Amino acid sequence: MNPPTKRLLQGALAATAAGLAALLPLGGTASAAPQFGFAHRTVTTADGDTFRLKLAATPTVLPSTGATVDVAGTGYNRAQGIFLAFCVIPDSAKVGDPSTYTALPTPCLGGRQSTDGSARRITDTGTGTPGVTIPYQEGGSFVTTLNLKPEIADGVVCDVTVRCAIVTRADFTATDVRLYDQYIPVHFTPAG
Repeated sequence: MNPPTKRLLQGALAATAAGLAALLPLGGTASAAPQFGFAHRTVTTADGDTFRLKLAATPTVLPSTGATVDVAGTGYNRAQGIFLAFCVIPDSAKVGDPSTYTALPTPCLGGRQSTDGSARRITDTGTGTPGVTIPYQEGGSFVTTLNLKPEIADGVVCDVTVRCAIVTRADFTATDVRLYDQYIPVHFTPAG
């Protein structure tokens, strides 16, 4: 990731929730500028710990063949690993309304063992697939890239048959936990 992009993402994540709210439409998590996407939510775990999750990505409008996207997050619970992936948005999910995040975002491009750069596992456990699993940084943060393409699976094509987004969700240690679900919608320009 080039230094200006990294600074842009870090600056976006460092903004306060009030600052992010000013950048976001009233009901959603995608920014008004289609090249940048933001998501945020505050969650409280069963132990009573509160986390202010923030996620940013650029670009969010990609060529029809796909592209590499810069992604950064902060405020995540370092005791819970997450998957960062490109997935189909469940029909029940209204992006920007975490109360509707009741279904697992799936299918996802690549899968958890994929080494093509389309998904990452972020955890402090120190175990995982080399090149796919990366450690959390200070403050539950991470900065990485994802390689995205419009066809998630055979016949499952973003903007054609399904809605797609860069997502975070709890990893396989807590697959049914929806606290860490966040969505940044991504679109592909039509070919031609």
